[in-house]
Amino acid sequence: MATRTDNKTPLGKLILKRLYLKGKNQAWLAEQIGANPNHISVLCSRIKNPKVETLKKLSKALEIELEDLYRAVAETVEITEK
Repeated sequence: MATRTDNKTPLGKLILKRLYLKGKNQAWLAEQIGANPNHISVLCSRIKNPKVETLKKLSKALEIELEDLYRAVAETVEITEK
């Protein structure tokens, strides 16, 4: 399950890395958090600030600290402000 991450946001890279380590895919994640698979794709590939509730669900499903997700979102925002 190879996924290119060179064109992904910091949040996307974090999500994709964790999915890879868990042996899961974006469709699985979408099901876990009750989202459309396209929404997961957008979170990974485009600059988008997800809602706090979405971050909480991602944290639980992917077993990632919420702080790490917030940090990735902040990095993404910094990129857009440059």
